[in-house]
Amino acid sequence: MISVTLSLWGVLPILLKLGLNYYSAGTIAWFRFFFSFLILFVFLSVFRSGSGILLRPPAIGVLGGAALAANYFAMTQGINFSGPSNAAIIIQVAPVLLVIAGVFLFHETIGGKQVAGMVLAAVGFYLFYLDRVGNAQDNFQYSTANGWILLAAVVWVFYMICQKRLSAKYSAQTLNLLVYAVAAIALIPLVEWNELLKGGFAGWLLLIVLGLNTLLAYGALAEAVECIPLSLISILITLNPLITLSGMWILNALVVETLPMENISGSGYMGGAIAVGGVVLVVASSQKK
Repeated sequence: MISVTLSLWGVLPILLKLGLNYYSAGTIAWFRFFFSFLILFVFLSVFRSGSGILLRPPAIGVLGGAALAANYFAMTQGINFSGPSNAAIIIQVAPVLLVIAGVFLFHETIGGKQVAGMVLAAVGFYLFYLDRVGNAQDNFQYSTANGWILLAAVVWVFYMICQKRLSAKYSAQTLNLLVYAVAAIALIPLVEWNELLKGGFAGWLLLIVLGLNTLLAYGALAEAVECIPLSLISILITLNPLITLSGMWILNALVVETLPMENISGSGYMGGAIAVGGVVLVVASSQKK
C-alpha cells in the first residue's frame, strides 16, 4: 500500500503542472475530489458498506475534509506559481511537522537523531531556496508559491491528525468517502465551470488521470493509517522528490514544450538531496522508535 502511494505522489506534481495548462487550480482540485467520491461511493454501495457516514458525519471528519481540500488547492497553486520540483522539495516540511504532531498528540518519541535530521533538513531547504530564488524570473511570485506550499504542508498535517483520530472507529475507505464529499463541496466556489467545456480530449484525459491518482493514492494511504504510526506514514513523502526531480530532469532533457524548464543547478540538487536526507533521518529515527 505504501509503495502505491509513494509512486503516485511522486508523479503527481508533474501531472498537476500539465493539467494547469488547461484548467485553474480550483477546477483541478474540485474534479479530483468529485471524481474520487463518485467512484468510491459506487464501490462501497455495491461491494461494501459505509456510505451511511454521509448522513451523520463526525465533526472531525468534516474538518479533515476541509483541510485536505485546502491542501489540494494550495499545493496546486504552489506548483502553478513555481514548478513540480520546487513543490516536491518544499512540501517536505510536512513529514517533519507530522512527526512533531505525533510527539505532542500521540505520545510518540523524538530523539537526538531526529533533531539532527531537522537541522540537516533546514540546511538543505536553505541551499535549495538560494538556488531557486537566484534563478526565479519573479522573486515575488516564487515567494508566493512557497507560501502556498507551506500552507499545503500545514493543513495536510491537520488532515492526517483527523484521519488518525477517527481510524479506530471508522474504516479507511468510509473516512475517505466523507473526506472526498466534504472537499468537493468546499471547493465548488473555486471551480471555473467554463474550463470544463474547453479542455478538449487531452484536458479531460489529464483530469481523469488526476482523479484516479487521488482515488488510488489516498485509498492506499487510508488503509495504512489504520495500523501504522504517523511517524512511519510520514516516510512516504520523503522519497517523492526523487521521483519528481528525476521525471522533470528527463522531460526537460527531452524538451517537452508543455513543461517549463526548471534550470536547477548543481547546488540546487545538492540542497534538495540534503533536505530529503534530513527528513529521512527524522522519520526513519521515529520509525525505529
